[in-house]
Amino acid sequence: MQPPKRLFCLDVNHAPSFQPFESAPIAIRLRSGDSKSLELLQKLNRSFAENFGYSEAVFCNFSPASLSFFIDQAVPAKETIALSSKLPYNLYHAGQLLEKSGRTIFWVDADAEGGLCEKSLASAKEMGARYFVCSAVDEDTFYVESMKKVNRYFDAKHLILDLSNALKLENIPKVFAAFVWGYKVGSFKHSGVFLCSKCNFADMIPSIDLTVYDHFYHAYTKASHESYGNIETIRDRFVKQLTDALGCRVKVMINPLLTLSNSCYIGFDGIYARDLIRSMALEGIYLTNGELCSLGLSQPSRILKAIGYSDEEARVAISFSFGDLTREDVESIGEKVIHKYRQLRAILVD
Repeated sequence: MQPPKRLFCLDVNHAPSFQPFESAPIAIRLRSGDSKSLELLQKLNRSFAENFGYSEAVFCNFSPASLSFFIDQAVPAKETIALSSKLPYNLYHAGQLLEKSGRTIFWVDADAEGGLCEKSLASAKEMGARYFVCSAVDEDTFYVESMKKVNRYFDAKHLILDLSNALKLENIPKVFAAFVWGYKVGSFKHSGVFLCSKCNFADMIPSIDLTVYDHFYHAYTKASHESYGNIETIRDRFVKQLTDALGCRVKVMINPLLTLSNSCYIGFDGIYARDLIRSMALEGIYLTNGELCSLGLSQPSRILKAIGYSDEEARVAISFSFGDLTREDVESIGEKVIHKYRQLRAILVD
């Protein structure tokens, strides 16, 4: 089979900016006191908020300190706050900061399938938690959370959602407040957008990063309406190709039917994910094995560990999320993955 004739990023959910959207690459620097720039920012914020059905949007620093500050200010002081154990890196550590500051925190566990544990959700409610922070779609696994299950225990008016991976969902739930990380729509890494229904909440977010890109909004619009055709069939064909060729040496970590339709998470027995990732990069095929916030930390996936996988199992897993690929592309890429895996097994194990 002929090798791919172009570069591929097999992680478009984690790293959309590896394949930049076709939008105006013009960055606008907002300077304090510049009324024209501030007026433009307000216009962009309103436009973005309206896309989600909110009344207010404001750029914020997407750091644990900034996120914990907002949650602490938005949720009344005596309220117990429930947080998903599967939150992305920055929100997870924001929860830890809240704990250290003295806030009462209840961590909701995951179940073996990859979703939130219903028993743990019930326990959070019994403990008096009314506010819940979780992801609509998880990092790493791209598991689509059941909002119907969550709403059995928490009213939407008390939910704070991370929507960063949910832009392609048909129905984005309307909740108390939401976060969108800029990098997820092909923009800057260290900032995000905070969405709310009460305008005065905007004053709670420190204006740390005043750089805003006009194409952030265009990229969001493109991402939310983009169609890759029958991408689920492509994903399923890829999984079958690997499992047919490698059998029990590969393991599908999360049921693909429970994830975004263009995603799968596969473990490769006997090798570390980083070795296969490096080897595939030499072929112009780019992969990751964890959330971008923690890349470079040499740590196994926190999300997989929350679900119940061991450190060793998490270290062999790779996230695949497909963009605009043809059947021939998928077959060629699958052959490359199979070939490189067998090479590494022969060197490292067999």
